[in-house]
Amino acid sequence: MLKYLLMLAAAAAGGAADAQVYKCKGPDGKVQFSDTLCKSANASEVVPDRMPVTRQQQYEAQQRVRQMQDEAATLDQQPAAALNAAPEASRSSARQSEPQLTSPTPAANNEAADAERIRICIRDVERQAGSQKLKAEMITACRTAGSVQRVTGTSESAVSDCVKNVERTGAAGKVKARQIAICHGGDVPPEPLPPPRPRPAAITSCDRGGCWDNVGNRYNSGGGGTMFRNDGKACQKIGDMLLCN
Repeated sequence: MLKYLLMLAAAAAGGAADAQVYKCKGPDGKVQFSDTLCKSANASEVVPDRMPVTRQQQYEAQQRVRQMQDEAATLDQQPAAALNAAPEASRSSARQSEPQLTSPTPAANNEAADAERIRICIRDVERQAGSQKLKAEMITACRTAGSVQRVTGTSESAVSDCVKNVERTGAAGKVKARQIAICHGGDVPPEPLPPPRPRPAAITSCDRGGCWDNVGNRYNSGGGGTMFRNDGKACQKIGDMLLCN
């Protein structure tokens, strides 16, 4: 149809008096338009002009021809442009569908490193001799090993040297476990102080039943050199002193 319109417009633009447009019917039954006779003369049918063509109509027809030619060229270019755009769209879609790999954040790296330091602290504590209660306390203390080493900048080699030095000592297992947890930066609570050693009391006076000391405590004789303080404590009389358990 576009070819036919172009032909009619060209004929009008040319302004030739004898320009003819032929309507041809092909072997397949399709109708075609041409400015030359059909291959079969009997099949040619002249498309009659309706009216004379004025100069204004010729000018308008020429403009229309140019416009239609531009439109035809644009239509011809569209399939090629679509084909060229298809691979790029496909590549863009593929890029969007690809999983985006992200680098671990510094916080995630710190958490992983801290967890490894805690694991090593627990391992070194567990291989020491000592009660399960003490080991449980030291394992709990190991929870700060990672953050303490990171904040203080303590290297792995420094921690390892500290642990080796503790293990070389002849200290008891419970002492080693505490010291090793400290080497790793564990939050080890201070060891409880031993109970104070009993101090002897000076005897100030005695009678048949017992004695008194210099702070007013009464000690009753229990036989065999043993005396019992008024709070029930058993004490030994050593010269002029009383030593209670």
